Amino acid sequence: MIHLRPAEKSDATFLASLEAAVKKPHVAALWGKYLPTPVSAFDLAATRLVLKGENPIGYVTVEQNPDHLRLRKMYLNKPSQGQGIGAEVLEMLRHEAAAADLPLRVAVLVPNQRALAFYLREGLCITDETPEQIFLQTPLLAG
Repeated sequence: MIHLRPAEKSDATFLASLEAAVKKPHVAALWGKYLPTPVSAFDLAATRLVLKGENPIGYVTVEQNPDHLRLRKMYLNKPSQGQGIGAEVLEMLRHEAAAADLPLRVAVLVPNQRALAFYLREGLCITDETPEQIFLQTPLLAG
């Protein structure tokens, strides 16, 4: 069973290492190199750890906006990918957005075709594209 908990300052190293592991290949494919996010730059107030039992296996960063909820980051460690955990977390966030009567929006880097396929499979629709990113949104859910 998975659950979310607010990120704490002591989680910052985990956040940085997971982001590097998941994001680096896509950023490098797009821009040729990856510059890691400094630990001090993580928005801990908007970040929640994804826990399986008590073990951190990923994290999400969610930003509240007046007209939407923005999923800024959703990263899972390699062993947790393809296990339905991302879909479970996304469903939690969809309900959170629906409770606020807001759509959930996310952007993926163009090279990250696996993430794009995931979001499309989960019912999000493409709303816009640039040479670097694909923007998606989920339809509103009832309450």
